[in-house]
Amino acid sequence: MAEEIIDHQRAKSSITPREIIFKYIRYFPWLIVSVALTLGAAYIKLRYSTPVYNVSGKLLVNSQTPYSNAGEKFDDIFMMQKTDKLNDEIEIIKSRSMASRVVRSLNLEMQVYNKGNIRSTVIHPRDIPFNFDIVATDSSKGFSVLVTLSDNDQFTLNEGIKKYYFNEVVKLPGFSFRITPNNLDRNAFASKEFMVSWVPTEIRAAGLAARIGVARVTEGTNVLNLTYQTENIRLGMDIVNRYMKEYQQGSLEDKREIAGKTLSFINSQLDTVFRELRGVERNLQDYRQTNRLFNAEAQSNLLFEELSESNKEVVKQGVSLKVIDHLVAYLSDKRNEFRIISSMLGIEEPSLMEQVSAFNRLQLERETTLKTTPAGNPTIMGMEAAIEKLRKDMIETLRNVRQTYVLALDEVTRQNRSANQLISSLPAKEKQLLEVTRQQAILQELYSYLLQKKLETALASASTISNIKVVEPAMGSGEPVSPNRKGLYVMAIVIGIAIPTGIIFLLEYLNDKVKSKHEIQQITATPILGEIGHADQAGALVVTSNSRKFLAEQFRIVRSNLQYILPKVEKPAIMVTSSFSGEGKSFVSTNLGAVLALSGKRTVILEFDIRKPKILKGLGLHERKGITNYVVSNIKLEDMIHPVPGVENLFVIPCGPVPPNPAEMLLDERVELLFRELRNQFDVIIVDTAPVGLVSDAMTLGRYVDATVYIVRHNYTLKKQIQLIDDIYQHRKLPHLSIIINDITMRGGYGYYGYGYGYGYGYGRANGTADGYFENVSTKSRLWRRWFAGFGKK
Repeated sequence: MAEEIIDHQRAKSSITPREIIFKYIRYFPWLIVSVALTLGAAYIKLRYSTPVYNVSGKLLVNSQTPYSNAGEKFDDIFMMQKTDKLNDEIEIIKSRSMASRVVRSLNLEMQVYNKGNIRSTVIHPRDIPFNFDIVATDSSKGFSVLVTLSDNDQFTLNEGIKKYYFNEVVKLPGFSFRITPNNLDRNAFASKEFMVSWVPTEIRAAGLAARIGVARVTEGTNVLNLTYQTENIRLGMDIVNRYMKEYQQGSLEDKREIAGKTLSFINSQLDTVFRELRGVERNLQDYRQTNRLFNAEAQSNLLFEELSESNKEVVKQGVSLKVIDHLVAYLSDKRNEFRIISSMLGIEEPSLMEQVSAFNRLQLERETTLKTTPAGNPTIMGMEAAIEKLRKDMIETLRNVRQTYVLALDEVTRQNRSANQLISSLPAKEKQLLEVTRQQAILQELYSYLLQKKLETALASASTISNIKVVEPAMGSGEPVSPNRKGLYVMAIVIGIAIPTGIIFLLEYLNDKVKSKHEIQQITATPILGEIGHADQAGALVVTSNSRKFLAEQFRIVRSNLQYILPKVEKPAIMVTSSFSGEGKSFVSTNLGAVLALSGKRTVILEFDIRKPKILKGLGLHERKGITNYVVSNIKLEDMIHPVPGVENLFVIPCGPVPPNPAEMLLDERVELLFRELRNQFDVIIVDTAPVGLVSDAMTLGRYVDATVYIVRHNYTLKKQIQLIDDIYQHRKLPHLSIIINDITMRGGYGYYGYGYGYGYGYGRANGTADGYFENVSTKSRLWRRWFAGFGKK
């Protein structure tokens, strides 16, 4: 039956989702507080952050130039290779030079901000309620000045008290300016304080170039998307539109410059080519008249064709001879004795091809036969002899074929020499005629080509248009892109959950105390006898005859489970021990004895923790003679047996004076006599002994008992101490070892994996089903149930 309990406990050792929820539900209020704080921080940030909007526009960059139909030759002359230049155009748009054009065009060197209570807002140049005219300034330095307007066309500077009038020239260190009124309403702003900032064009352009974004709309297209993030949508739209316009204008300027330089180059080349062509034509005419040569080109071409064919044949025959020599060397090499010939490399001799086919077939048959037949077998030797004969025959055949190729090569060489002699016999003047004619043709073609390009370039220059087209003018986003309200709130929720969750898991990870029955079952197979909750009362005795308290019922469950641990022992002796002091041995021993006494069994509790006795003190009894007196002084057993007030059939034997040598005293033969006499007088013996993890007393007393109850205190006993329990259980160092989990606490609805105190036998408080079964249900538990019920309704 005990094995069935163990199997049952192992089957229940896995953590269920319900247990996980109840384990961490007590931290839920902290999670709510953390999320509320992070959401509050996100709201404050959104409340006082300046909204930033995205402005975008699209333009098409046509990759064709005005000369795109000119032809490949013209592109080669002017180095206009057909490459994807869109990346270059993107860099041009993002350059400081393009940004400088935009800054100068929109007068962005000066920016004006309206100062509010929390933040300052940039103002569009057309919305500034006054004209700020710079009279003089140091162009290499910028300046900023705070202008506070008054109602009577006066203003102060930098929170000073001196007042200046409109139209008055104000001189400050490094610059001077004049403020003039305009017709705009000054009361439409958050305040009458305006920060005027001016920086040189180069500095403003550097900042603008860094903020403008340019990218392809989709890969493979020539449409670019220009983006700009700004606090003022109108100002951003003006900047993006001006960027596209300035880029168009710059493209036109480049085209006109290219067209002018191209025409100038063509004209200069035309004059040069014309002079050279006239000279070549005059020389050709004089040469023909002087030497009387006609159609010498056709004759020369025929001889050159014949020479070319003979050269090709010489090369072919030479290659064939090299191939034959290679094959002969391959067949003659002993390392290739049993290798096949993969290819004849262009040698097409029918008889040789048959020999090669037979040679390769024999090689393959030999390789196949060697897999099942040893090398010295007559069959293998016969194959090798045939292969050797074929090799010699092929070498002889190749030598014969080589002789044939040598004869053919001699004949082709002779023909080649004849053609060379014929070409050499041509008069040198005919060769000179060919050179002069070739020069004339080249110059004539180049002259005609330049005339054509001159006309095309002139037409393109007259009708120059930009290859940049605005597809979509600038448009602002309806919602601000920064700060991202939804994203910030989501991040706040994530952070609000992550911070307490991380702290919780860190605390759980660093906690080396036993927190659950599941953890014990993971480390040891020792059966768990029961689980005892936390005792709030001062006295040690919680089990009485009329008690219906929750703890009393838990001890009754332990009493029921004992029959499975000791099913055939009539008068059992049960020892209670633990890993170290403070785990509740005396408490469990007292109440375990009480619950057994209430069942009608005559029970005695032995205070064998003679080093640190607590039983009498917990029962409210005075110190009396006990075990040490019995062992040392030979007092009678009846003199040290004392009844426990209020519990019938329950007796206690105190420890007596603490001896100087407790470990040696337990080895005395009087101890064995004590147990023998007690078994005759009592039905159950409860032995409260010292911690087994600290001293050897429990090991010494183990031979006198029938079962051992090991106390593990919830959230107090170290997890590594469970390994000691497992070692004792596996090696049977103590008889019938079992575990009682003591002092299980319920903190803020934590429960013990969701079952109130979590002993898992059908009772519990956290789920509210225990009302009516137990007395004295605490107010704290009721409050928790109401809170949890409200949470469930939500």
